[in-house]
Amino acid sequence: MPTSPRALTGMPDPMPSVPRDGGLKAWLSVLAGFCVFLSTWGITTSYGAFQSYYTTTLLVEESSSALSWIGSMQSFLLIIVGIIAGPLFDMGYLMHLMYLGGALTTLGLFMLSLSKEYYQVMLSQGVCYGLGSGLMYIPAIALISIQFIKRRPFALGVASLGTSVGGVIFPIAFKRLSTTIGFGWAVRTIAFISFASVVLALMIFSTLHGSLPKTKKKIFDLTALREPTFMLFSLSLFFIFLAYFVPLFYIPAYATVHLKESSDFSFYLLAITNAGSALGRTLPLFFAHKLGSMNIFFASAIAGTILIFSWISIEKAANYTVNSVFWGIISGVLVTAPAAALAHPAITPSMNVIGTRLGMSWSAAAMGILVGTPIAGALVDVKTDKFLNAQVFSGTIMAVGVGCLAYPVVVVLRYKKAP
Repeated sequence: MPTSPRALTGMPDPMPSVPRDGGLKAWLSVLAGFCVFLSTWGITTSYGAFQSYYTTTLLVEESSSALSWIGSMQSFLLIIVGIIAGPLFDMGYLMHLMYLGGALTTLGLFMLSLSKEYYQVMLSQGVCYGLGSGLMYIPAIALISIQFIKRRPFALGVASLGTSVGGVIFPIAFKRLSTTIGFGWAVRTIAFISFASVVLALMIFSTLHGSLPKTKKKIFDLTALREPTFMLFSLSLFFIFLAYFVPLFYIPAYATVHLKESSDFSFYLLAITNAGSALGRTLPLFFAHKLGSMNIFFASAIAGTILIFSWISIEKAANYTVNSVFWGIISGVLVTAPAAALAHPAITPSMNVIGTRLGMSWSAAAMGILVGTPIAGALVDVKTDKFLNAQVFSGTIMAVGVGCLAYPVVVVLRYKKAP
């Protein structure tokens, strides 16, 4: 008599040898994922603090758009590398990816601490660190995805809390340390924290990778390209993440330039925003097995659109703080829910290709991330306090993403109702 959740619903269990929805190894993979998120997304979402420092101290001669390219390249590579890392994970190369990724992130941060010129910062923080992060990120969430079924959204949310923790401690640490011991040692301190986190993840992954199935995979799952649901889902990620980092990257600049607040306030506001994302990464996804990960993702994208447009009218620090906290919550859902939504059988029929499809869909998001903030940077004029064009751009683009997501939402709802 079948006992697995998929068997009870008439769906084949694609990886019966992997424990599901609990057990020590499954939750250890969540802990390892937390460490990976801390050392990848945690630092990436703190780029607003770095950009503010570059604007005022290290790279004052560079334009806002040029500086945005550093953060965009870092975020772009973090995700786009998944198009290779995902299939390699499916083929059983988890540890190879983790070792190389950990080495590159550590090297990138230490080289950043020595950087003085724009091209040096771009190569170390944008390219080297971004590549290393990308090699670790998709495999980490793919590993968690195959360990859980009903609890998958919540498990991914708990792991992604590493982003919130990193997003709180890294901006504050960078701000305080850069003014006391200098830029170099501030970055090296962050590098040591990241390195320790990666080492812990490696120790855990080394106990898990032997039990994972190994299959030959291609870089692309060509069948996905013929599925409108998957393609529109990926297109929605492109538009949503085209706008995603604009509010986050410009929090310090908007607070200091437009609202005339202190630099300390702007850095703490960025940390508070990242702290808010902790709620978005866990609480909504805790109820995902009842509400549906796709429904939560769709509702959050709508809420994100509203928040970005409401940003236009903000003229007081208190209102901006409230808006930023809510954006933090919504951003936490937007970056976590897609992985759980993608694992739905209406979009990914078999968990055997979860790594490949994660890489493909997040590659679309990566393209949006690459050009989103530089476009916004070209629309922003910090010196003359002009943010309106960037605000309208990001809000409109996210609304387009919501429109693209509507069809996959309907397909998932119909799948649930099918006999």
